[in-house]
Amino acid sequence: MGNRSRLPRRLMSLLALAPVCFLGTMVAGAAQAGENYALIVAASDYPNLDQKYWLKGPKNDEALIRDYLLGSAPVKFAPQNVVALGSGEGMQLGTHQAILDNLAKLADEAKPGDFIYLHFSGHGTQQPALNDPTEPDGRDEVFLAADAKMAPPDNPKFYPNVLTDDEMSVALKAIRKTGAFVWIVFDSCFSGTMTRGAPGDAMDRKIDPADLGIPDSAFEQPAVLDTTGSNERAVPMAGAMADSDSGADLGGMVAFFAATSEPTQEHGFPVTQADGSTADVPYGIFTYAIFSSLAKNPNQTYRQLAQSVLADYASQNLLRPTPMFEGKLDAPVFGSADAAAAEQWPIALASDNVTMSISAGQLHGLAAGTKLLLLPSPSASDAQALGVMEVTSATELRSTLAVSSDDTHPAIEAAAVPKGAYVRLAQVSYPFELTVSKPDPASTDPAQVAAVSAALDTILADAQAQLKLRVVEPGAPADVRLAVLSDDQVARLSPAATVQKTSYDPTPKLWLLPTSGEVSLEPARAAPNLPMPTSAVARDASFDKALESNLVTIFRATGLSRLSQASTFKPKDFALNFGLQQAGSDQIAAMDPTSTPIVRPGDRLHVELTNASGKPLDFNVLYVDHDYGITLLCQARLAPGDHLFQPMADISDSDAGSERIVAVLNEAGKDLTDLSFLTQPGLPTRTRGPGDEGLLGMLSDLGSGMPTRGPTALASADTKTPRGAVVMVPVEALAATGKEAAANITPAGDKVPEGSCAG
Repeated sequence: MGNRSRLPRRLMSLLALAPVCFLGTMVAGAAQAGENYALIVAASDYPNLDQKYWLKGPKNDEALIRDYLLGSAPVKFAPQNVVALGSGEGMQLGTHQAILDNLAKLADEAKPGDFIYLHFSGHGTQQPALNDPTEPDGRDEVFLAADAKMAPPDNPKFYPNVLTDDEMSVALKAIRKTGAFVWIVFDSCFSGTMTRGAPGDAMDRKIDPADLGIPDSAFEQPAVLDTTGSNERAVPMAGAMADSDSGADLGGMVAFFAATSEPTQEHGFPVTQADGSTADVPYGIFTYAIFSSLAKNPNQTYRQLAQSVLADYASQNLLRPTPMFEGKLDAPVFGSADAAAAEQWPIALASDNVTMSISAGQLHGLAAGTKLLLLPSPSASDAQALGVMEVTSATELRSTLAVSSDDTHPAIEAAAVPKGAYVRLAQVSYPFELTVSKPDPASTDPAQVAAVSAALDTILADAQAQLKLRVVEPGAPADVRLAVLSDDQVARLSPAATVQKTSYDPTPKLWLLPTSGEVSLEPARAAPNLPMPTSAVARDASFDKALESNLVTIFRATGLSRLSQASTFKPKDFALNFGLQQAGSDQIAAMDPTSTPIVRPGDRLHVELTNASGKPLDFNVLYVDHDYGITLLCQARLAPGDHLFQPMADISDSDAGSERIVAVLNEAGKDLTDLSFLTQPGLPTRTRGPGDEGLLGMLSDLGSGMPTRGPTALASADTKTPRGAVVMVPVEALAATGKEAAANITPAGDKVPEGSCAG
């Protein structure tokens, strides 16, 4: 990993507009108790632009964020301190001037110790940076306010009524000069060369400058940045800033960015309606992931939240975009170091004195049928439970309850539920299910659609299939989107392609696309694909098995990533770090899992683990590559107090694109825990025995394709279930630098290999 010395200088005076991919390092001070403010800018409708550029999700983002801040946040936000600008119902129109005025108002009102949350959802794009030496790429990043307009034909170098990065710089600096702590989230971006090839309601939150009247010729060609030896990505705003913001008079800052140079998206999430039906409600994927994690556990640091967001992306098979996180990431979110974990909630009684509800819902992992322990007080143990309550309906942040029962708790009368009672989520379920959407019949030959549907039906009917599969209609949210396209069609979908018809193979293929539906011919971004039979009649068993094998591989990879949000260890029980020795270097640099480290062929991965749990630990490290292959890299047993430091693997030429390191830790049993059954190629031979419990039981279920274990997946702290944890580090594999392989270079420093890391 290289340093980021070039980026902080830009961010230190600007924190460039991350809706268009801001990136950098900030110095943040400790948040103190004070007033809490929020400004939510959510531009869905753009009256001055063609309706094809309008978005559906930002207004829903705003409603979700406001509901969370006013009802579920671990700190109090007064309603008058939460301002919403945009183009949704109940919002003040988010014009360019209104945004500037409200940012200025925050700078006037804030004081040391205050906390300010800023959120931007909408479109981002770029315009030429006129006479600005701090923009070596020749581009200003801009956020499209609700009154944004096309570039005027007589001066196609700027858009009227957009918020520029320079304006944002001035506003943020004024706020931070008050001593207030700022957390800013940007869920929009500009860029992207890949094209969505699958149908659905996913929509990119980016607009190309040419679409709004600024031609490519208006941008001067910048000098090429050399990022071959570092972890920096070529992003649209990688220029330098003249001023520094490291002064002690500035309040702290944390920034979450939805993407670097790729577009970020919005798509539908299933939400229960008042009548009990389910509707797909569009949200920004980044926003939804952040607030899903916060709802489940508000008592976490920004770094933990960032890791949870990345794990959520991976579990959804969302390989793009690559979120970035900067600032004082080890500070507690909202400065709420003493917030209670969101695993229990007080019961509220409605005005009818009958209906019982809690301020927790789908974002907390609750759904109709979820059972919760009924406790007389928040400090009561599980053993003191009065009974069981069941969720009868759940929206994003609200659930209604009814009395219920289980094997150890008989049903009680509703009138027996005491005032001040709490319910506790004692067990967490991680359903291992792969959702697959069918190809779009509007753009695919009916015979080919029939062939794919028949293959899916065969897999669904096979009791021995090594995965739990759910098939949905074209366009529905899915982990894998199937699309029938030829290489020639994919090339033509690229906005930059002017391809002759015979340039690429015209033969249709079945593409297994990620959640975003993006398809590309670039090796680092190419999705798995299969030769396509011409019809259901021409299809044979080999096609069905090939499709099943690909789906099984994706199923395991996404399941492992989903598990990375689970841990029954305490933070102090172990210290785990991964290190990267780049090709040509003798230094081993720590890999920050929140920054999506860049790796290249010739680099070497190292692992360091200290067992402070007081019990023996088993340790397995798996590598999930861009096409979902899984390799076991390291396997070890550590006695209490043991320390492991070893080289683990070398990055090869076959590594490309979005990949993941997944570490599994568990309390040791009689035999060394062996997760080699999860590797590919080949199907697992081990199945879960009746004595397997907790995390390892889930891993065995995952490997054998058994149905989800249901609500007993992760047992509560009151049980004797062995502890376990899964830690994921996403990496981005880029092209080799040509430098000498790290395997041939002895690392500098005093550290020497210790312990054993067989793989």
